[in-house]
Amino acid sequence: MLKLHFKDNRQPAFWVTERLYCIGSGGENQLIINGDKHVDDLHAKLFVEDNKFLLKDNNSSSGCFINGQRITQKEILPGDIIKLGNTELIVLDPRSLQDSNTGTDSAPWRLVSDCSWLPGKTFIVPVGKTVTIGRGDNCDISIPGTHLSRKHAELYIQDNQLFIKDLGSSNGTFLNDKPVINAPAKNGDQLRLDVYTFRLVAPESDTYKARIHAPMDAFSRPIERKQTSSEPKRWITRPTSPGNRIETTYNETTSKLRLWISMVIVILVAAIAVKFLW
Repeated sequence: MLKLHFKDNRQPAFWVTERLYCIGSGGENQLIINGDKHVDDLHAKLFVEDNKFLLKDNNSSSGCFINGQRITQKEILPGDIIKLGNTELIVLDPRSLQDSNTGTDSAPWRLVSDCSWLPGKTFIVPVGKTVTIGRGDNCDISIPGTHLSRKHAELYIQDNQLFIKDLGSSNGTFLNDKPVINAPAKNGDQLRLDVYTFRLVAPESDTYKARIHAPMDAFSRPIERKQTSSEPKRWITRPTSPGNRIETTYNETTSKLRLWISMVIVILVAAIAVKFLW
């Protein structure tokens, strides 16, 4: 099970619970993307195969992209960024979010790794607590590696707004590729700490709670079948068995007449033969 979060919060997050979804701007899709003229009526399909979630482009005009790379068909993982037209979706794993939940009443902000160093890893920034990131063991988010300072940066929430603060790191802290000292962040922003990058995901309000669309059965169409003819079929087969042979039926009177004619012919032929022999 995955969760697709709209980067700009234009629509509710979408839970992936079925084995097949159609995605596009058309009303018959399971995931309908509104307000994007670059999204085709049926833009892509999301399906499960061998316990993997695969995104397949439906020959769309603007294409399908995963982490900036155009794809025809590719597996999606938590932390990936899907782009359809001008719409970006962040792939989340609800199970990891649930495991990381601190139990506070306020919904937390989330950091979703979108780099190859920490693929799909999700971190929680709870309300009322400052979260430090660095390579030191005493950091709340400890990432071993020489690319980070021991205490590289900290994140905290103030009035429901997430702030990023650099702690005098050697390689700097970047928000959307711009260096920051202490700056507010928005939903969908990219946080970069040297080679490590994260997508910032804002908490969902009541109007953006996840919803599950109608099941696939509601959208399934009956299979068109050819009209069968009422006339009996004529099979072309070899007469290898009595059941495959075409048996001819005769009228009883006709059969007797033919028998008498045959006997008369035989007698005449015999009489002619005797006459010539004598």
